Amino acid sequence: MLKKFSKNIPELPGVYHFKKREEILYIGKAKNLRKRVRSYFRGKNTIKGERILQQSTSIDYTITSNELEALILEENEIKEHQPKYNIRLKDDKRYPYIKITIKEEYPRVFYTRKIKDDGSLYFGPYANVQAVKRSLRTIRDIFPIRTCKGKKLPDKVCLEYHINKCLAPCIGKVTKGEYRELIQEVIDFLKGKTKKLEEIIQEKMWKTSKNLNYEMSAIHRNQLMSLRELTKKQRMVLGDKKSRDIIGIHEKSGIACAVVFQIREGKMVNKEYYFMNSKEESRISEYLQRFLGRRYLKVSFIPDEIVISGKLEDKKLLEELLSTKIKITKKGVLRRLTDMACKNAKLELDRELSRPPKRTHRSLIALQEVLLLERIPARIEGFDISNISGSDSVGSCVVFINGVPAKKEYRRFKIKGVKGINDPAMIGEVVSRRIKRLLKEEELPDLMLIDGGKTQLNAALSAMEKLIFLKIPTIGLAKRLEEIHLPTGKIMSLPFNSPALKLLIRIRNEAHRFALDYHQRLRRRRLSLSELDEIKGIGYKRKIALIQHFGSEKRLLSASKEEIQRAPGIGRKLAEIIYSDLH
Repeated sequence: MLKKFSKNIPELPGVYHFKKREEILYIGKAKNLRKRVRSYFRGKNTIKGERILQQSTSIDYTITSNELEALILEENEIKEHQPKYNIRLKDDKRYPYIKITIKEEYPRVFYTRKIKDDGSLYFGPYANVQAVKRSLRTIRDIFPIRTCKGKKLPDKVCLEYHINKCLAPCIGKVTKGEYRELIQEVIDFLKGKTKKLEEIIQEKMWKTSKNLNYEMSAIHRNQLMSLRELTKKQRMVLGDKKSRDIIGIHEKSGIACAVVFQIREGKMVNKEYYFMNSKEESRISEYLQRFLGRRYLKVSFIPDEIVISGKLEDKKLLEELLSTKIKITKKGVLRRLTDMACKNAKLELDRELSRPPKRTHRSLIALQEVLLLERIPARIEGFDISNISGSDSVGSCVVFINGVPAKKEYRRFKIKGVKGINDPAMIGEVVSRRIKRLLKEEELPDLMLIDGGKTQLNAALSAMEKLIFLKIPTIGLAKRLEEIHLPTGKIMSLPFNSPALKLLIRIRNEAHRFALDYHQRLRRRRLSLSELDEIKGIGYKRKIALIQHFGSEKRLLSASKEEIQRAPGIGRKLAEIIYSDLH
């Protein structure tokens, strides 16, 4: 159906959406919409592409005038809809910016998470609020700007004026023109033009001193000293005066870290790092493209040059959109800096993956390593069977997300297609029904755990192969020695203190508990007077006597042989028969 619809898509630039009913799963842009969408149906997709096709029920699109408009629209729509399969900044949080309200009579400088189209200047984004606050403290140490809230000035001075931290525009101690000059100095500082700023402040200091305005001269002197102290700490890495951002990215298991070295006038002034998520493993170029759009699209200052280490599909488009040069390094000092940024990205990503909850992360990473999985098994589903002599046969599916039970995702199954005692066939039925459901409505797991050994595992794999050509990593866990059975036929044993084995045992036990609970509930429902009819030696009077003696079917089911024997008209032999048939 989707493939047929794609024939009617125009050969024009625009943005396309893969949707599951009303939910947008993926947003992409294209120079030629028809060619791009039809490329998904040619059988050479990534795992992410296949899952998008399997879960989508419709495709729609928006035509734009050109590819640049499509790029802007794509970025805005991804930010608004947060589609499941697009790369996103980690936690989708709004990063903080420094805002300068230049449209106000006496502009303010403060941090915000919301970008408004109100003519203000925005610098950032910063990795966290602490980084913004550090920058604002530095600005207020150097520049005596107002810190009072609101557009209107108060009618009296505050403590900031008395400690020389504000020029007090509220009582007219500074003219509008002088205050505007001060705000321009803040803007130059945020752009990294510290050398020029030092010269301006030094000139002001001497000028006010000659005019015998010693109070203002002292303020300029303090500014100059603070600025020089700050620049001493900045390391010179390049000989020219260009402003550059050096970007390095490292990816692991569906998470990427981007590190930005901010170089202004040849000096390293700051380092920022950001995390991005992807539902499936993505190429570095995809992370890079998404990051550049989010990082620079709405800020007021973009450096003269953005330096990256790898290929970028829409390089020319992004250069046009951002009005700056994007340089791909191959050798020299810039290459060494991008390599350093990539190493820093790897270190930050390793640190992020090792953060609390440490136990959960450690077990998932250990599981990925021992099973040689492509990605961290964030979603694991465990399966088990419960029955007694083939009666009341049920199956269970438990779901663990990031190492934690997701009980709302648990599912129960009554066995329908298997008669008698045949646990492997029952496992095959449960896995088959579960996969059919997942293909229609939900995402596929990163790992499937079968309670049992080689026979049960093979039954699950066989059922899976009939339904889906994508291979979901699947293993079996045998109870006797806690051995892990692999699809290759190999058996793996892990130390009992292994975080990976502990997690697998926990999932297996939870699947067993959930299946057993369902099985017992079904047996309790089935237990009735009619069931007692099937027991040899039990007539109508004895049935009535048993129910009256125990008061309920539940109490009869939980009774021991000795307790049943004490019921009126029931001897030792008959009690053994009743107990045996009920259990």
